[in-house]
Amino acid sequence: MKRLVMFVFLFFISLAAGAHHSTVANFTQEIISVEGVIEKVRYQNPHASVLVKNNDADGNEVYWLIETGARTTLERRGVTLERLRVGSKIQATGQKGRRKYTMYLQEITFEDGSKFRAEPE
Repeated sequence: MKRLVMFVFLFFISLAAGAHHSTVANFTQEIISVEGVIEKVRYQNPHASVLVKNNDADGNEVYWLIETGARTTLERRGVTLERLRVGSKIQATGQKGRRKYTMYLQEITFEDGSKFRAEPE
């Protein structure tokens, strides 16, 4: 009986942990691209994010919040805080957010033409 209770407990804990990383609740399947200048970086776990300033179709300044994976994952793949330097120009591609001006990162192209492709979580 103890084993059954432990199995059920671990099963539901794993479901809850997996649900945390789901992008379905906050992001659509529509893929968009945004070009702009990095204004702020939140380089932390469990999710890092980059605030990018660009102009909308009417020429108004807008700020995009681009969410990505964990800081440790980014570091292992070569995207350090120095690489996400405030003031640098980027192009980001990813899943459009359900909230206005939000995105979940799939790929980022840096000023020098190099690219970083995020792996799905």
